[in-house]
Amino acid sequence: MDATTPVYVVGAGAIGMPLAALLSAQGRPALAVRTSARDRPEDDIAVTVEPEDGGPIEARVRAIPLSAIRDPEPGILAVAIKATANGAVAQELWQRFGDMPLVVMQNGLGVERPFTDAGFTTVYRCVLYATGQTLGEHTYRFREVAESPVGRAGGNAAETAAIVQALSTPRFRFRATDAIQREAWKKAIINAAFNSICPLLDVDNGIFHRDEQAARIAETVVAESRAVAARLGIPFEQHELMAQLMRISQGSDGQLISTLQDIRANRETEIGYLNLEIARLAAGLEPPEDVRTVRVLGDMVAAKSGITRR
Repeated sequence: MDATTPVYVVGAGAIGMPLAALLSAQGRPALAVRTSARDRPEDDIAVTVEPEDGGPIEARVRAIPLSAIRDPEPGILAVAIKATANGAVAQELWQRFGDMPLVVMQNGLGVERPFTDAGFTTVYRCVLYATGQTLGEHTYRFREVAESPVGRAGGNAAETAAIVQALSTPRFRFRATDAIQREAWKKAIINAAFNSICPLLDVDNGIFHRDEQAARIAETVVAESRAVAARLGIPFEQHELMAQLMRISQGSDGQLISTLQDIRANRETEIGYLNLEIARLAAGLEPPEDVRTVRVLGDMVAAKSGITRR
C-alpha cells in the first residue's frame, strides 16, 4: 500500500466527499461510494472544498452507488458514513469488496464491531480531528484541527504506516498510533459532554467556556466517563480531559455539534456510540460503575431525537 493504492471512500457526505476530493486533487486514485441514493447512476462530480485557510480546492471525483460495485481493484476502504448506518452496510461491503483493509473514520466506542462481525479481519480505527460542513451541492467547508490518528489493536506498525500514507494529503493528514483505544476513549469522553449537553441546551459548542454551570455538568460527565475507562485499563487525568474540552470550546463559538445538527434535521443521532455505550460498558463491570449523569443525558438526547423524528 502506498500513494498509488486505490481508496474507496464509503459515504459521500461532509467528511467523505472532501477526503475523496483532496485525494483526487493530489492525483491519487479515489472513488466515492454512495450508500444512499442508490438509484443515482455513476457520475463524475466537480467538488469544491473550502479549507479554513487558503483558497478553495477543486477536484473531479468519481461517485458510484454501492450497489454498482463489481470486481473492485484491491485497495483500502475508508468508511465515512454515520455510525448509525454501520450495521446496514457492513455485510454488503463485505460481499462487494471482500476482505480489504477497512478504516472506520468515525468517533465513538464500538463503531468497528459491525465490520468485524461481517467478516473483515483487517479493521483500523481512525479518530477524526477534522470537521466538514455541506455548503451547497458538492461544496464543502473543511477544517482540520489536528492529524487524525489511525491504528489497529494488535496491528502491524508497517501496515498502519502504509494506510496513513495512502490516506494523507496536505489538507487532511493522518498519523499512525499503537494506542488507538486510548485515542478513541479520549475523544469519546469529550464528545459525551459536547454531544449531550449542547443539544439539550440547544446551544453552540462554545457554551462551556462561557457558562460555569454548563462547565460543571461537563466536569461530571468527564469524571464519570473516565472512571469507566480507568477500570478498563485506560486511565486519564481529569484536568487533562477538561483542558482539552475547554480548548475546543474556546475555539468553537457559533459551531453546532453534530448531534444538535442531526436533531434539527430530524436525523438519527450517534449518541448510542457515546453516552449510551459508556453507560452499557459501565453496567457490565463488576461491580457496575455509577454513571447516572452520563446515562440520563444520553437517554434524554435519544428521547429528544426520537420525538423530533416522529
